[in-house]
Amino acid sequence: MILKDHFFTVKNQHISDGKANFRIKLNAEHFIYQAHFPNNPITPGVCLIQMAVELFGSLKGATFGIKTLKNVKFTAPINPLEVPEVDFVLEFAEKENQVKVLIKENETVFAKMSLVLY
Repeated sequence: MILKDHFFTVKNQHISDGKANFRIKLNAEHFIYQAHFPNNPITPGVCLIQMAVELFGSLKGATFGIKTLKNVKFTAPINPLEVPEVDFVLEFAEKENQVKVLIKENETVFAKMSLVLY
């Protein structure tokens, strides 16, 4: 399932050598939040991973799959009613499909992960 433009939208992005910062807005009305969880929506970890893959794909102009997940750490839940926008910071090597991802809002870190994509 493609999440971009339905579950989340990109408000802005800044790209420099080997690093990209995406400011994204979560759609608290999306049906995923109705199931996870009613009256207390929490962004599923699998959705955060898929969002990172889609954001990297938008940088490269291609569609990617996950080869390996490394060091995935969810450090705080994201309730889109309380935190409607977050930053996805992606660090990557230009020639490789290895991506380090940090998901945060101000000083709060929600997740960190390393992905190898194909």
